[in-house]
Amino acid sequence: MKNLSPASIVPVPFNSARLAAGLLAALALLGLSPPARAQDSLGDRVRQLEREIELEEIEVTARRLNDEAIRLGPITVTGYVEGSYVRNLGNPDQRQDANRFRLSDPDHDAFAVTAAKLGLSRRVSGLNEFDAGFRFEIAAGRIVKELYEDQTFSFVDQNISIAQAYAELQLPTWRAPLQVRIGRMHSWFGVESLDLYKNPSFSLSPLALAVPKTVTGLSASLELGAGLRYSQFLVNGWDRVEDLNDAKTIGGQLAFDTKDLSLALNYVVGAERADSDSDLRWAVELAARYEVTASTELRASLLYGQEEFKDGTAKFGGASVTVSQGLLEVEGEGFHRLTASLRGSYLRDQGGTRTGVDQALGEVTATLALNFLKDASLRLEYRHDVSSDAHAFDGERDQDTIALALHYAF
Repeated sequence: MKNLSPASIVPVPFNSARLAAGLLAALALLGLSPPARAQDSLGDRVRQLEREIELEEIEVTARRLNDEAIRLGPITVTGYVEGSYVRNLGNPDQRQDANRFRLSDPDHDAFAVTAAKLGLSRRVSGLNEFDAGFRFEIAAGRIVKELYEDQTFSFVDQNISIAQAYAELQLPTWRAPLQVRIGRMHSWFGVESLDLYKNPSFSLSPLALAVPKTVTGLSASLELGAGLRYSQFLVNGWDRVEDLNDAKTIGGQLAFDTKDLSLALNYVVGAERADSDSDLRWAVELAARYEVTASTELRASLLYGQEEFKDGTAKFGGASVTVSQGLLEVEGEGFHRLTASLRGSYLRDQGGTRTGVDQALGEVTATLALNFLKDASLRLEYRHDVSSDAHAFDGERDQDTIALALHYAF
């Protein structure tokens, strides 16, 4: 299933570019007159590094710095490769795109290089000081056509694409560094990462169809204190490197992060169709990730959005819950030999702007992962999809698939 074109909303006339520029300017002004104060203590610096939040990730969580990363001087090298086999138990006649409403596993009875990515980056220090960095990632594999395909950034018959490419500037302010990025980035929506191996499940939920996956533009992020962080975005549009119209899209994230709990309130609004600069598409989301214990994790999201048309308004929304349980902890290595997860999600696409079909789409997915190493695992997954449309899945109301996926990350 191709990456579907976005949607619009609420008839509220306003100049999105001016509003976003004002918000970004307000953030920047915080750094113009820092009062005299002592430098951060060593303990504060360590905690800041440990709590670094990656804006390029879709998942709502902080991520610790990896001491075992491959480094070329100040440059960090990262990547992963994932291969898979997926079979549709309904045995449809076609192979390519036979699994409807899927992003990571659309093909039936097929071995595939699901995803391969190689990245170079230099992260900013996270301290309240001037610094600069960048991230550049090349993606290949089946997932490129579903998530990263773009005429500007894709090549080799669109099987390889630039997944992310941005420069980053860190500016000191009166209390915390302001981080500014310009380029192509992963979206800030959802609790699932586009780097599939980071998710408990192999496949992406239907909610991934309803939110932006990548954006190209400007972001500014600032720690507000007490675990709060605000990020402001001014971008070309949903999943677009080159804009379809003359209007810009704005969005933001207010995130709250503690040791065990991460919460985020996300929003995005803008005109997304080529035939209109005023019909808006918007979405708001509440996303959460909670580590119940060292081996049990919950992820959940609640989404609602609208898209405005001349003859009416299309609405979309849904929810997703994932619980994962680690088993057989490998002592001293920081991971479990087995991980079992269960996900349930629901998407109502009234008007069919997000999936191409006016439907209510639900799914239940069970995944068992055998983790050979901390960064290598074999996952077996069963997924059942059901739609309110009686012909949504090759003339059927439901769809069952099994998948086997193996990945290695570094």
